[in-house]
Amino acid sequence: MDEHEHDPLGVDAIGADLRSPPEPPLSSLPMPPGVTAARSRRSRRRKVGAIIGWVALVTAVVAIWAAQLIRIDYYTEAPGDAVAVQPLLEIDGAPAYESDGSFMLLYIRRRDRITLLRYFQAWIDPDVDARQKDYDEPNESPAELDALSESDMTRAQFAARKLALERIGEEVDILDGLVVTSVVSTRPAADVLEPGDVLLAIDGKPVPPGDPDNVFTTTIRSREIGDSVEVTFERDGETRTESIDTVSNGGEGDQEFPVIGLLADVRYEYPFEIAFRGEIESIGGPSAGLAMALALLDELTPGELSGGGDVAVTGTIDADGNVGNVGRVDLKAKAAARRGAVLMLVPLCRPLAEADAYGSPADYELARDFKESCDAEVRRADAAIDTVVEVATLDEALAVLAEHGGDPMPGVAPTTTRSS
Repeated sequence: MDEHEHDPLGVDAIGADLRSPPEPPLSSLPMPPGVTAARSRRSRRRKVGAIIGWVALVTAVVAIWAAQLIRIDYYTEAPGDAVAVQPLLEIDGAPAYESDGSFMLLYIRRRDRITLLRYFQAWIDPDVDARQKDYDEPNESPAELDALSESDMTRAQFAARKLALERIGEEVDILDGLVVTSVVSTRPAADVLEPGDVLLAIDGKPVPPGDPDNVFTTTIRSREIGDSVEVTFERDGETRTESIDTVSNGGEGDQEFPVIGLLADVRYEYPFEIAFRGEIESIGGPSAGLAMALALLDELTPGELSGGGDVAVTGTIDADGNVGNVGRVDLKAKAAARRGAVLMLVPLCRPLAEADAYGSPADYELARDFKESCDAEVRRADAAIDTVVEVATLDEALAVLAEHGGDPMPGVAPTTTRSS
């Protein structure tokens, strides 16, 4: 071959012949048996793990869904809120004095027959208590409980108006008849009567002021279940008479008697109009009685009964100014603390009498348990808020306020009070 003749293979081809043949890719090489088995096990584990993950996810979703649907015989109680009462007052016909401070009513949130999900939430949240329903409680229907709650709030407003007006020297008279405070939605009275109606007579018998002899109730109880009674009442200035059937109260044996399904209270004549509006209209129960009386007094008098601060108050009140017990003052204290209250007035946990002062050993045990529960709640309330003071009357409440910087009411001198 001539040295100038071109090699058709070229230098690159010759060079290629001199190099080692190209190695196959690693993926095409045979793997040792141990490595192949390990890879296979890892693959299976990944697949099993993915399946377990999906099963766990589906199980969790189904469990949460079921927990939202399944209800149990437990209820929860949690702090509600603290609501200033003065802005909710409407006074027409008398001067009202503005205050820098406020009296705050307190309430809790209760849910009955909770779901499993709510139960687990309560177990985690220290501010929520979950308790099993006590089947020894009276077996009122939801409609009866709603009517009782509405009536209790209305009666508390009646007492607060009466006490505040009498404190500023106004005369409050008791008129003939009774005022309907609520009706049970599932009972016959609901078809005829409504809250605010004035009951003047029953079966032709006049209802005297305050009905001290229970003429209205006694007349109904004297009938056979299913009989009707004639009720004369006044609404919007018009007098009417309607027949209302009686029904069973749902009791058994000697605890069964006829009812028509209403609650009523004393009819007062006030010298001017006082109304409670806003959130109060949606809150039931009697526990705001003392707060409403103090707030109304503060509005009707110059000065600051609260001392210019926000005072949390809970406790029922009757027309004579006695403060009664309420439940869960500890949870209410947490609601008050969130709103910045540093002083809280609560009902006095009254001392326990001697055992022979009660009707039976069971009554004594019930009273003892209540006292222990009341004391424990007050101790927990004291841990949530700076100062908690127990009071038994409106006078004591006013004295406590004066001792803590409030302007004293005329005729109410500061006294030694009980504080926790």
